[in-house]
Amino acid sequence: MRTGLLPPGVRASWVVFDLAAGRAVAERRPAEVFRAASVVKVLLALDFLRGRDVRGRDRGLVEALLRASDDAAADELWERGGRAGIVERMVRLIGLRETVPPPAEMQGWWGYTGISAGDVVRVYRYALGVPEGRFVLEQLGRMADKGADGFDQVFGIAGAGAVKQGWSGFEDVPDRRRAPEELGLGRPALHTTGVVGGRVVAVLTLHPEGTSAEAAAECVTALARAVMQVTAVGRGSSPEGQWKRSFWGEKKKPVKDPDW
Repeated sequence: MRTGLLPPGVRASWVVFDLAAGRAVAERRPAEVFRAASVVKVLLALDFLRGRDVRGRDRGLVEALLRASDDAAADELWERGGRAGIVERMVRLIGLRETVPPPAEMQGWWGYTGISAGDVVRVYRYALGVPEGRFVLEQLGRMADKGADGFDQVFGIAGAGAVKQGWSGFEDVPDRRRAPEELGLGRPALHTTGVVGGRVVAVLTLHPEGTSAEAAAECVTALARAVMQVTAVGRGSSPEGQWKRSFWGEKKKPVKDPDW
């Protein structure tokens, strides 16, 4: 994406869906696939809770999964739910369009599920209409400042509603295994998603190799702030320059993106 909005080398997709209006009020490449990272935990929870009255340890697992993005809880629910079978069931149930399970040789890696910003919005809209979804959103509204692995979850749209963050690839040694290009293995992924003030928001990003968590979070937070201010329906647009100014400040001249 060649634009004044994003740093060089950052790939990004977003959708802001207004629930009252029943339409997207901002979107850019809503069907583009990214690796889901911890955002897939929303699917894990919805699948596990469907038709169940969870209590005791199972309830604690789901709470940890959603509030602290606990990977151990995700590992257990991924195995109990049949790994790729979870994704396949939710694709059919919700009518997801781009979501796919992890590559066949990486079936144990739930974070390598492929998902689009458009499908993330579909997941949250589904959650708003089912009993288990209300429980999921309640837990996301209690998100911990730090994830179970110590990652700082306060970025993007955090603090504004029911939020699920996703991060992957900030390890010292990048994963260089062969995988579909859209998953971006070897490059850090950072996503901010949720239901905020009557809108469903999904901002998915992929950053150049070596980007720090702090730099990626700063980028995603500024981007989320900018797209949340968009009021016009269109391909990530608003009145000319409006949200580019909100990102960079009034001193930065807007740069037209030839991909829009």
